[in-house]
Amino acid sequence: MGSLVVFPFKTEQPDVVLKNIEIAARHGSVDEVLCVGSEPESTYRAVEKAIPAVVSRTGTPVGLVLQDRVGTMRPGKGDGMNTGLRHFVDSDHHRLHFYDADITSFDDTWITKAETSADLGYDMVRHYFPRSATDGMVTWMITRPGFAILFPDSELPRIHQPLGGELLLSREGAETLAGDSRVARQSDWGIDTVITFSAVRHGMSISEVYIPQGKIHKLYGQLTDIRRMVIECFSAIHALRGEALYRPITHVAQPAERVPVAITEKTGYDFEATMRLVPETFTSRQMDLLSALPTPAGEGMLLAHTGNVSFLDESLWRDVYLALLEEYIAGDDDWEEVLFLVWVVRVLAYTAGVAGHGYEVALRYLERTIRQYMYQGT
Repeated sequence: MGSLVVFPFKTEQPDVVLKNIEIAARHGSVDEVLCVGSEPESTYRAVEKAIPAVVSRTGTPVGLVLQDRVGTMRPGKGDGMNTGLRHFVDSDHHRLHFYDADITSFDDTWITKAETSADLGYDMVRHYFPRSATDGMVTWMITRPGFAILFPDSELPRIHQPLGGELLLSREGAETLAGDSRVARQSDWGIDTVITFSAVRHGMSISEVYIPQGKIHKLYGQLTDIRRMVIECFSAIHALRGEALYRPITHVAQPAERVPVAITEKTGYDFEATMRLVPETFTSRQMDLLSALPTPAGEGMLLAHTGNVSFLDESLWRDVYLALLEEYIAGDDDWEEVLFLVWVVRVLAYTAGVAGHGYEVALRYLERTIRQYMYQGT
């Protein structure tokens, strides 16, 4: 049998989702496409209505299901991916692909590159791609720093896009993850973090294939658009404290290519609108929590609303991160707000102080920062 392609989705532009479904259904390596919706909303209904015509044109079965309640965290993307994972394990397909449904730059090369790499025997194939210097701020400021600080001797911090929802799994790899209770539990945005961690913990071999056209999707306004993602991805990292990684893995990555101008000149979020998120005052409890951070960070946050955000550079952010790993309480509303706001100020500081110097400068800075965190460890 061939491959199963799974598109988890929520509320997206139906024409984009349907275009991606048909691209997958037409691919010679794909025997089935499965769409996993979070709820029966407008996108779900549009996909449901269009599926018969897609099947008629392509001859490939296309399924549509609502995600099961699999995990114990907030119902979200993790439940969608675990629903697809379980569907695959119960099938006789050879390989499993996951793709975000909202990618406007998706084409058949995403599938072809993954299949070609999987033919070499890798358990997991991950897609990585160029991004705007101000996009991917959860990856650059939350997940990769966390992996670098907690697991500096592993391959985790070396994986280009550990939050990428675009990946292929061999049958053995999929069955390994499906049997991991940590993966099953992670029903929210933390699923990508946990899948990446679990793949390395289980010793899976990983190949990263490069998609030069990038992952073009809708951009953010204020960074509140991804507040929940920030919190849930950090909480997933926070839960990994004390874990140990013993086994080395095989990990290779295709070299990056020239980055399109459309990406180098793109802005990932609205800077001015996000600056307005920084409050002039904090509640008394939040003040107490800020005092648990390094003094320069806690004091700097009290004045950040004036536009003075430069204090939160990469060195201080590492110290803040270490304090958060020690002090943060998952599920505590005030800690969640403090976490989000210090992350916002860190992103603003990086944007104002580094990103403006150009794409290549910014990307070198970000990679160098991750290496510094690895060398410094905990």
